[in-house]
Amino acid sequence: MPSRLLLILLVLTLICSTSPVSAQDTPPSRMDQVLSFPDKLSRSLATQQSKLAGKLDRQTEKYLQRLLRQEKKLRRKLDSKDSLMANQLGLGSDSLVNSWKNVLSADSINISSLPAQYSGKLDSMNTALKFLKEQPGLNGISTAQYDKLMQQYGGLQGQLNQTEQLKKLVQERKQLLMDKLANSGVSKQLKQYQKQVFYYQQQLQEYRAALENPQMLEKKALEVLSKVPAFRKYFDKFSQLGSMFRLPGQTEDMDPSAMLAGLQTRQNVLAELNNRLGGSANTQQAMANGFKEGQSELSSLKSKLTSSLNRGEPVDMPGFKPNTEKSKSFLKRLELGTNMQSTRANNYFPTTSDLGLSVGYKLNPKSIIGIGASYKVGWGESIRKIRVTHEGMGLRTFFDWKIKGKIWATGGGEWNYRSRFDNLSVVKSISQWQQSALLGMQMKQSVGKYKATASLLYDALWQNQVPKAQPVLFRVGYNF
Repeated sequence: MPSRLLLILLVLTLICSTSPVSAQDTPPSRMDQVLSFPDKLSRSLATQQSKLAGKLDRQTEKYLQRLLRQEKKLRRKLDSKDSLMANQLGLGSDSLVNSWKNVLSADSINISSLPAQYSGKLDSMNTALKFLKEQPGLNGISTAQYDKLMQQYGGLQGQLNQTEQLKKLVQERKQLLMDKLANSGVSKQLKQYQKQVFYYQQQLQEYRAALENPQMLEKKALEVLSKVPAFRKYFDKFSQLGSMFRLPGQTEDMDPSAMLAGLQTRQNVLAELNNRLGGSANTQQAMANGFKEGQSELSSLKSKLTSSLNRGEPVDMPGFKPNTEKSKSFLKRLELGTNMQSTRANNYFPTTSDLGLSVGYKLNPKSIIGIGASYKVGWGESIRKIRVTHEGMGLRTFFDWKIKGKIWATGGGEWNYRSRFDNLSVVKSISQWQQSALLGMQMKQSVGKYKATASLLYDALWQNQVPKAQPVLFRVGYNF
């Protein structure tokens, strides 16, 4: 019965993830969709592995070269003070960086020898594949297909292990330099080195998050299997997570005495303390005082940690506020935007609307620089005389700086062609384009995944324009 339920759920899910199925489809064609699931998942995994591995190689090369340059700066500064220490540490050594790069090469290191890192996604998918392989109702899916998938997930586990090993090696190197060079008069160069290490570790963390992010096919498969009681029981028993944490209801097949083997009882702990420290009142008072001092020290450390985290500072680098955008890829730092402003009809122009598109690049969480373009459309003189015309176009640059909360300061330059045209050939004359210098305030309000914007701007060059334009502009829009 569980196998039949599993099969039905798999069919329904796979149908939703592929093209619509007509009512005339026969059961064998739907079975083919079920049997094609491993091949689809295999192709998806191959693409993911290749993409992430290439990204890790490129980012590692970039950051290791930066660390190498910082070490060479440290060496030049330290040579005049303690050349022996510089030689002992091997500052600026290409061999050290090459040894780190070798961690990424499967030919130069046995990946399976690296410490295994736990991954919820890999644990879930490996357990799911083992469960499916044991189901007699799905014997149409070959063992070779499952073995290939298990090998691919093993490759993802190897990439995850490599990432953590790189993170560990770089952290150990940073700690070594901090311990040896703390009082060597190179604090400025050492601080720059620490910053590069921090950003590289942030990059590795993003890479790990990408590895942990389930693909669409994986999400659907786990969503289906999670509804099958037999799989939930199998997961509790055979997954890595289930083996580490035995919850109530999962221990019916285990010997309770085996679970308690090796654990110390409260009486045993107290007896051992009395044997080592004695049972007198003075000894017990000393122990109580020691516990109080330990609690006080722990509270102090907790307070420092909380304060540092609230300020967004790394725990081992007080006073340093990292740029959270720096470790993101170029595309993830882009922000697309739209805006619109309208103008009433006057003696020179009909009612018009300026429709703008922009793309901004996030320098840091508080600064955005970007470019844009606009198109001015005319709507006619009134509601009774609607006529769509091309009334102009423009090019824009802008810079946004966050003041506090939702309030931003914004400014930029614009070049606008403010005459009606019927074809683009007439806008080529640069002399007919008029300049604007804008400065003002902007409010950004999150609306779901997007941000609604409202800008109030002053044009410092409005009097130089012919005919004169509005000195104050109000624009509304959305950022994506």
